[in-house]
Amino acid sequence: MNNNEFSNDNAQFVLSYELLSLLRWLTEHDAEKIKKIIAKALTSGLKEELNHARHIRNEEEALDEIQHGIIDFFGLLEILLHETLSEHAVQTAMQKNLMPAIDQIDSAICDDATVRTSIEKATAKIEHNPTMNPKELLFKEILKRWKPQNKNVMN
Repeated sequence: MNNNEFSNDNAQFVLSYELLSLLRWLTEHDAEKIKKIIAKALTSGLKEELNHARHIRNEEEALDEIQHGIIDFFGLLEILLHETLSEHAVQTAMQKNLMPAIDQIDSAICDDATVRTSIEKATAKIEHNPTMNPKELLFKEILKRWKPQNKNVMN
């Protein structure tokens, strides 16, 4: 196996702009916290894993392990980023008193994903322009994303 084989089509993955922004921000603003996480990992077993990795004789096995580790790490980071963004949007919605409006939305007609995305977009716009009516903005965002089902009599 040559060194270029790791970069073949089967080993490629894509990082979102949001994830790349997070990584850049963390390295610029939280390098000390990252260092503490690394120190904790070393004392919690990472050191032994690194020693074990040095003794792997099979290059293909090592490259496969590296690839899976990278994909798992970025996959988890992406999930945590999206969860945190959603939590932040809900928290902002609560601060802007949008919860009564959200509670009025019938989940049988408008799915949760549409509502969640609409909340995220509306709260982002509210943060940039606090004079806008939060409830009106939320409903506009829902209408932009809502795709009614033809089978529904109410449509």
